[in-house]
Order: sequence, then C-alpha cells, then structure tokens
Amino acid sequence: MLILQNIRYIHPNKDLLFSNINLTVNQHHKIALIGNNGVGKSTLLKIIAQEIQASEGQLKTETKPYYIPQIVGQYNHLTIAEALGIDKKLQALHEILNGNTSEVNFNLLNDDWTIEDRCLEALKYWQLNDLDLNQKMESLSGGQKTKVFLAGISIHQPELILLDEPSNHLDSKSRTLLYDFIQSSKSTLIIVSHDRKLLNHLDTVCELSSSGISVYGGNYDFYLEQKQVETAALHHDIHSKEKALRKAKEKERETLERQQKLDSRGKGKQEKAGVSIIQAYTKGKFCLRQQQLISVTTVKISGRKI
Repeated sequence: MLILQNIRYIHPNKDLLFSNINLTVNQHHKIALIGNNGVGKSTLLKIIAQEIQASEGQLKTETKPYYIPQIVGQYNHLTIAEALGIDKKLQALHEILNGNTSEVNFNLLNDDWTIEDRCLEALKYWQLNDLDLNQKMESLSGGQKTKVFLAGISIHQPELILLDEPSNHLDSKSRTLLYDFIQSSKSTLIIVSHDRKLLNHLDTVCELSSSGISVYGGNYDFYLEQKQVETAALHHDIHSKEKALRKAKEKERETLERQQKLDSRGKGKQEKAGVSIIQAYTKGKFCLRQQQLISVTTVKISGRKI
C-alpha cells in the first residue's frame, strides 16, 4: 500500500508547485496520473520514488518502488548491468561458478541463482536479444534504453512500479508488448502518460492539480465521460446562477424605480402642502391685519364726540 498525506512541493526558487496531495493506492491497483503540462506529475513520481523530498507531508509505503523516469540520458555512462543495478550480483555469480566461493560473493548473490537467466529472458521479451549486459547505455537508442528499464521489471519483480511516459520512444510492436504487460501485471502501477490507449488499460485515473488530486474510478474513457458530466453540471450551475443574478438585478431595478416614483410623489405633495401653508399663512396675516384696522377704526369712531 502507498499513502500520501498532505504532500506539498515548493521549487528551490520558492514557487509552489502543488499542495494538499492526499492519495491511497492499494495493492494491485493500476493508476493513471494525469494533469496539465507543468502541474508536477513527474515531480510527484520522483517524490514517491524517493528520488527527491517533498517540502511537507508524509509518504508511507511498504515496498521500494521501481521507477523508470521519462529521461534516461543520465545513465549513459553506465553499462546495462550497472543501470539495472545487477552488476555486482552477476559478478558474484560468475566468481562462485569459477570457484571463488568466498562469503562476500555469497552475500552479494543472496541466493539469487536465477539472476542471469531472468536477465536473458527479460531482454528477449522486449526484443533486446543481441544486447550484452556489459554494453554501455550510451550506445543504445532511446527506445532500447526504455526497454532495458522495462526489462528490469521482470528481473527485480517489484511490487510497486512507477512509469513516466513509458511509451514515448517505443515503436508499435514494443507498445503492444507494453500494453500486454500492463494488462497482465499483478504489480501496483502508477503511470504518467499521454498515450490514450495505454491509459485505457488502467483502472483508476488520478487528476493532479496545484491544489490536490481528484480520483476517478475507471479507465481514461470513463474519466472523460465523468468530466463531461461535471462540465455540463458546472455550466448548468453557472447558467442558473447567472439567471438568478439577472432576476435579482431586475428586481432591484424595479424596486429602485418604484421608490423613485414614491419619492417623487411625496416631494410633489410636500411642495403642494408648502404652498398651501404659505397661502394660509399669508391669508391669515391679511385677515389679522384687517381685523386690526377694523379694531383701530372702531376705537377712533368710539372716541368721537357726538
């Protein structure tokens, strides 16, 4: 079993590549790791292979992964046996067969008496019959280098296999061999690839993004169907929200217009009320003045001698 908990990776220049990576891979599962270019698929494989360290988080695995990187030029200076990590075992086997039965040789061989036979069988399966295990890797084509490391799977028989774009340099016959191997393998596989036919041989798709991993239970075609459903649901949700927003804005506009009309009516009434008050006030003053004049006149008249 492989468990990734809150894995986070930050480039040396302090740029965040991805975070919140949580994934459990059970035994015998065959995982396709996909995502946009530059999202960090190869980096995540290297973290699982323990080639590099995550910036944060925990990695738990019960077995040592067998990792085939996308670029293998770094092995050019090695022999095929050295690149596969079997050179010391083969040397110890030949030493023992030649009579050198030292404890060191037996410890190096570790009872792996079939190591050479497995090498020849594995190279034969991948159509590399003519290669010498002491041959330098730099003498091989890109496709041959990839097939050497694919042959290493049968030699080492690992439980967990990590493959980064394994079909890139293979011809059609070699790709068919790869597909057959993936189909029949009992090992746990995590594969980064853009090869749709290869991806359809895997039973789970994990989509990597900068903020985590989304898991889809099915092959690549099933993943595409699920993504179409998600996209349609998202579009429907966006359309519904846009429609609701338009209705809310329309209601807001109508409410504003209604309020403006009410405000306008209220202002008109106030203006009319103001004019009436002024008129009433003016009329009242006029009436009061008249009453005062009448009173004065009355007093004067009252004061005359008759």
